[in-house]
Amino acid sequence: MIIVKLIGGLGNQMFQVAFARALSLETKEEIFLDISVYKKYKIRNFSLSNLRVDKEVQLIDKSKLSNFQKIYLKTTQKTYHIFQKVIGLIPNNYKTLELIYNFLSKFGLHYNFGRTFFNVQYKVKNINCLYGYFQSENYFLKHQEQIRRDFIVNQSVGNREGRLLHQIKNCNAVAISMRLGEDYTNSKLLNVCNEDYYYKAIDYIDKSIKDAVYFIFSDRIDFAKSKFNFKHNVYFIDGFKDYESLRLMYSCKHFIIANSSFSWWGSYLSSNSKKIVVAPSKWYNDDIEKSHIYLDSMILIDV
Repeated sequence: MIIVKLIGGLGNQMFQVAFARALSLETKEEIFLDISVYKKYKIRNFSLSNLRVDKEVQLIDKSKLSNFQKIYLKTTQKTYHIFQKVIGLIPNNYKTLELIYNFLSKFGLHYNFGRTFFNVQYKVKNINCLYGYFQSENYFLKHQEQIRRDFIVNQSVGNREGRLLHQIKNCNAVAISMRLGEDYTNSKLLNVCNEDYYYKAIDYIDKSIKDAVYFIFSDRIDFAKSKFNFKHNVYFIDGFKDYESLRLMYSCKHFIIANSSFSWWGSYLSSNSKKIVVAPSKWYNDDIEKSHIYLDSMILIDV
């Protein structure tokens, strides 16, 4: 069995389960999701059930686990947090992290501590436990087409969303993702995409795409309206659930993404073979080298 300890918003949930899905396809093991964190974690909701991949996973019922499995799960979760704290005290050295990952994965413990990709040894274990975000296509590259099919929204389209989808599909739609919530703007680590980034990105799109129409996605649409002075034809996407926004986003033809997993997936799931994806040159303010979350096809704008 493969157990995923889910955390974060929809974009992070997708990265975690994408790796679990690839692991499942290789080992033929079933995927179980531990969503217990969402009882207390009120910033984001568990939303993966709104995607097709919901048919490939099941929620773990701890009451049906053996005493050994219960103890094992509790121990591996505590071990993960201990390793997190220890690694935080040592230099962020790739080789060191790789050695730790390779050692633990031999026991079915897939601990992702940082922003890097490590080669995965696909071995059948009694239990594979996944903790962390696994924010790299490399974790599921071999099965990317299956992942794209799995992560399409499976919910029906409402009238308001349907009208927007019709508009998006009948123009040169460009999705612009803006993280403007206080958890982002107050963060010294995350606050990467400033106004200059978006203006430069729009200029790049204007030079590359004829008659571009911009659709703004943000966790604070009101702030986006007051903060930016757009000289273009702009539509603000507001009042939709996260999975509806995801579907609207991946229906666009081109993308200006923020350093967010949600907008990464919005661009990744687009079926436009000629799509342009513009991204900030840093995913975190303390990036020493390019994060493994980037794709070679992305156009990077200096920030």
